[in-house]
Amino acid sequence: MILWIFESFVRLTYGDQVWEKVLSDLDLHLHSVEPMFHYDDQIGLSILRQLSIEQKRDRHSLLEDFGTFLVTDARVERVRRLLRFGGVDFTEFLHSLEDLKGRARLAVPDLILPEMQVDETHPHRFEITCENIPVGAPYVLLGALRALADDYGSLVFLEVSEEKSSGVVILASLLESQHAEGREFLWATEGAP
Repeated sequence: MILWIFESFVRLTYGDQVWEKVLSDLDLHLHSVEPMFHYDDQIGLSILRQLSIEQKRDRHSLLEDFGTFLVTDARVERVRRLLRFGGVDFTEFLHSLEDLKGRARLAVPDLILPEMQVDETHPHRFEITCENIPVGAPYVLLGALRALADDYGSLVFLEVSEEKSSGVVILASLLESQHAEGREFLWATEGAP
């Protein structure tokens, strides 16, 4: 599922020809990813590595852009909705990250997300510890968190502060909770009472 959405990100951001060239350069004998198939993690990592070479960008920034895409692009609105149900403001949302794995499994049973623990170490300063996290996932999360801060209208400084083999720590400093007007979010989708 994630690789299928990543394909959409590449096609919509860089164009169909870039996606096709990356697959051709890797000699994967694929034209498209099937959302219900399971692919070896190495295929996704190879695609990311080749895209990084093709676009002359580092992998972390590509993954951050992918995280931003997950929240901001209307074609994957369901991801934004799943995340926004975590709280009415950015602080509540951050605290809800500990429950995200369970909420995501309700929506997509095969999706395996990392364990997350959120600690408010000082007022408005949070440490998000992610364990058992796939390679590159911290940067996808970083991009999604940045986009969600904008979505809520909050001004937040975010950075990956520590990477270990067992996990990663992301620091989030909430500088201003109502910095700008956030994007509209309706609790019910259109057509629902």
